Amino acid sequence: MFSKAISVVQREHVALLIFVIIGGVLRGHGLFERSLWFDEVFSVNVSNPANSLNTVFQLTVEDVHPPLYQILLWLVHQVFGYGERVGRIFSLVLSVAVIPSMYCLGAALFNRRVGVIAALLSTVSFILVVEAQETRSYSLLVLLMVWSLLMFFNLLETQNFRTVLLYSVVGSMLVNTHYFGFLPMAAQLFLLIYFSIRAGFERRLFSASAIAGLLICSSLIPLFQYLLKNFGRTGTWIKKPAESFFIDMFVVQFGSLPVVLLCLFLLVLALVKLFRVQDKKDVLKVLLFCWFFGVTVAYLRSLFFTPILTLKNAMVFLPITIVLVSYGFGLVRDGFVRWTMLIFVCGVSASFILSDPDRSQFRIESDLRSPVKKVMEEGRDLPVYANSVYSDYLQILGSSVRTKSFEELKRQLKAGSTGPCFYVIDPDADELSSYSKQLDTMVVEKNDYQQSSIALLKSRDGADCISRR
Repeated sequence: MFSKAISVVQREHVALLIFVIIGGVLRGHGLFERSLWFDEVFSVNVSNPANSLNTVFQLTVEDVHPPLYQILLWLVHQVFGYGERVGRIFSLVLSVAVIPSMYCLGAALFNRRVGVIAALLSTVSFILVVEAQETRSYSLLVLLMVWSLLMFFNLLETQNFRTVLLYSVVGSMLVNTHYFGFLPMAAQLFLLIYFSIRAGFERRLFSASAIAGLLICSSLIPLFQYLLKNFGRTGTWIKKPAESFFIDMFVVQFGSLPVVLLCLFLLVLALVKLFRVQDKKDVLKVLLFCWFFGVTVAYLRSLFFTPILTLKNAMVFLPITIVLVSYGFGLVRDGFVRWTMLIFVCGVSASFILSDPDRSQFRIESDLRSPVKKVMEEGRDLPVYANSVYSDYLQILGSSVRTKSFEELKRQLKAGSTGPCFYVIDPDADELSSYSKQLDTMVVEKNDYQQSSIALLKSRDGADCISRR
């Protein structure tokens, strides 16, 4: 029996290794082919190793973000160098780390079978793969959410100094990574109080909960003035959630429609079973309360006050959905049938991801890299006029070229001091026509890319523009 148990553990380790490899391949597919997009340029630029730690902190918190991810990215740049690839590899590593972490969560809450299935579903989760390819904080957010749940249940069982400290550290990291980390953390702290008083007063658990809450809140002291400012903001680019938001939220987690329908069926099966299982009542309470509390608060705020709920922000609740769906798969008693279904999920999801599906629901895809590359390769000493994001991108790619603003372009055109040849990135078509008619300039060449463009213009003395490149 002992050798059989070891064999089971070894098979699980092999399975996890395979999942990690597959997850790495899926997340690495096309990782560097796409240009950085606007928010990624911000992240990379803020965490420039040339910036001081205080500068990284200030730039991040003033842009409505807690600072932990940017500080970690700054440290990664310090060690591995600065550029557009390093940050994406960092996100990939964090996302791959979610896979064994989900195994631990599923095994801790239910059993090893559920843990293995949770790891597999995390391997092929569409939204996890998408966000693993961005230099943004979402992969870290999901990873810390998984760890917070693990530490939460550990704290319920053993209220010693070590578990309180570990839970406080993970909780502090979660709330300092993303403001959506506040929602599950608030739910967990409420649940700790609930469990400490529901059947008489458990002083030890109550004290552990109070200490953990104080430590987590203390980690936010440096952010306090920014929290007040950001929570009071009313202007946002985020739109109110559509009526289909909750459907979309589930769909993007699994991607392909056949997989979505199968996982939805197994989620319902899992919930029906858990409502009947007495020894898992607390697990169900925690998972459902964290999900419903967090989503309800975000949804109501977005509906009646300032919109904050997006598909990407809602990723913090993804581990709860995956572990419940995994429990549903685990209820299928016939191993052959269960693994046939899981292989179907894995194959269809991987094919869907590798087919390069539409990602516009997560971000506006813009090819910022191509205009920048053209300037670096052909521009030489020509002036460049563009939005500041392009200057940041040039710096990320190691170019010494810095752009000038469109306001500066207008002033210099009127004064006739632009120089004979110059580049304009993302020029407005009407303004180009205006330049030609009113200010004696002419478009020599214009290149269009995905949601971006670059034009080479010349003034009256710019007859040698082509030869100067």
